[in-house]
Amino acid sequence: MSTSTATPNRFQRWYFGWAEPHYQRLSPELQAQARELDRLLYSRRGLGIWFGLLGGLVGSTLGLHGAGMGWVSSFGISLLCVAGLLVALLAAWLQPEKFLGRRRFGGMFLRVTLGIMLGVLLGWMVGRITRHGLGGLERLPEDLEGLLKVGLPLALGVAVAIGLLLSLMAAARRNMLQQQLQSSREAEAQAQNQREATEARLRLLQAQIQPHFIFNSLSAVQHWVDSADPRASGLLRSLTAFLRGSAEQMLKPQVSLAEELTQVQHYLQVMQARWGERLQYELEIDQALSERAMLPPGIVLSLVENALEHGLAPTLSGGLLRIVLMPDAAQGWRLEICDDGVGMHDFGVEGLGLANCRARLGHTFGDQASLVLDADPDGRGTRATICVQGGSHGV
Repeated sequence: MSTSTATPNRFQRWYFGWAEPHYQRLSPELQAQARELDRLLYSRRGLGIWFGLLGGLVGSTLGLHGAGMGWVSSFGISLLCVAGLLVALLAAWLQPEKFLGRRRFGGMFLRVTLGIMLGVLLGWMVGRITRHGLGGLERLPEDLEGLLKVGLPLALGVAVAIGLLLSLMAAARRNMLQQQLQSSREAEAQAQNQREATEARLRLLQAQIQPHFIFNSLSAVQHWVDSADPRASGLLRSLTAFLRGSAEQMLKPQVSLAEELTQVQHYLQVMQARWGERLQYELEIDQALSERAMLPPGIVLSLVENALEHGLAPTLSGGLLRIVLMPDAAQGWRLEICDDGVGMHDFGVEGLGLANCRARLGHTFGDQASLVLDADPDGRGTRATICVQGGSHGV
């Protein structure tokens, strides 16, 4: 940062004090843009702009004087043109939409051309009066034709150059604003996804550690302890491991399938202790793949709970739950959770748990992941299938 930006001098303090009331009339966004331009113009980077304007002023003055105007008239007209150009550039920067489009460009071109021609005409008249008095205007009709031959092409060329410059400035500013808007939208969408993912993890944790599951398990432990049942110790260990693992995993955005399946086994051990022979389960797991494959925590556990609650619990005899992990196409993986319970007819409308699982998979893997619920190929029960393509890690 330059010294002038860090410590404003007397002129800068006067200018900022003069400009501040005008800033207050603008919208907050335009205020920020105007102050940003001021900081640019009064920094070292702004020296190039000032030198460019000074060069234009000097060149225009010399050109008009060479065309026959007096020094005072040449300088005055040049100063007005440079000041007008600066104001126009600032307007194109602050409100680019007013300088874009064929109709707006045509109107701007016409106004600039007429303004230049009027300035040249007035300058020529002032110069003639200064040198020859009012008598210098006697040859106005004769000289006007020659003035138009020289001034009109010059005015048209300058008007085209100024119009293109303003259009380029407005287009560049519009593109910058669009990029800023796009970045802002992406940041907002990312923040919204993070909030939704956090809320989903909290809802999953609340749904996962359900009070009735805990109370029923503790009641079974208490009953077995009172009756000196040897199953009490194993049930209490499995329940403790399940609760501890649930709290730890919910703090992570992703876990390996190996960690998730360990948690699932603790849950199944608790449920098997309570259900007895009504619940049987089998795991066919590619161990190396389970260590590499990643997914949001709790999804497999939710599907297992769903299978037990809706598939096996309604049957008097219980049934078998199978979990199979295998490689899939394109270096992906496929996980199937199958039960031989009552089947699809008991599910009806998809519940919050399945919708939550799909949303979390979509947030992590995009369209590379899918969750499908269908009838088990063996003809009985239900199968939930998670497929993740394109590698084992989330995005």
